Amino acid sequence: MRVVAFANQKGGVGKTSTVVGIAAALDRLGQRVLCVDMDPQADLSIWLGVDVDAADEQILTINDAIYANTSGAAGEAVTKAAWGEQLHCVPSVLDLADRENDGVIAGAFRLATALEGLGERFDVVLIDCPPSVGRLVEMALVAATDLVVVTEPAAASLRGVARVLATMEVVQRHYNHGLQLAGIVVNAEKRTSEAALRIREVRQTYPEAVWDPVVPARAVMAAAAGAMAPVSAYGADAREVTAAHDAFARKIARLEEVA
Repeated sequence: MRVVAFANQKGGVGKTSTVVGIAAALDRLGQRVLCVDMDPQADLSIWLGVDVDAADEQILTINDAIYANTSGAAGEAVTKAAWGEQLHCVPSVLDLADRENDGVIAGAFRLATALEGLGERFDVVLIDCPPSVGRLVEMALVAATDLVVVTEPAAASLRGVARVLATMEVVQRHYNHGLQLAGIVVNAEKRTSEAALRIREVRQTYPEAVWDPVVPARAVMAAAAGAMAPVSAYGADAREVTAAHDAFARKIARLEEVA
């Protein structure tokens, strides 16, 4: 089972839309997909139709699983997504932010402990990280086999790439020697000279890591999030975005094949 974390220190770069798009594409490929929402804002959970605050009954969350600190605890918090054939979610909640204050050693391994044993149920786990390089991101990287950094063609977002990669190096050195950089996704391409400059910059800085294609900026992304639906459901309006996510999903599926 591959565990792929999606991160950037900068917010608003499209991490959640990337996770949702890739999850939907993997689901169409017949993969058993688990999305783990490590962002206390819970945007991923809501997009997948799992709104803990609005639910009629109690739903266990990733916060419950991490707090329990027992092997496989996340399995009890798995909830079927509102769409998709084999797409599931471990939802988030605002109280997850409290985990930022967990002890250094115990806190670092809590997500990895919670995910133990899920390989029998899922082919791939996708972790949507919060926009930071704090304890929650550290937990995600300790649990992950692979990291995908998501950015947009803007100077602040590219600085976020460097900070996440620096955090990855620390995690590799101290906690998770097997963690590897799977790739860098460039999101929301804008047809400006500044965007073109930044895209060239990230390709020159990380020539082997940037995934093709660059994901175009399309209004359909916001529409899909608001409707809690897969982007692919929007047909021709989403063709380019869906094609990009399909390409990324195939890359992740191949990670599983060579593991």
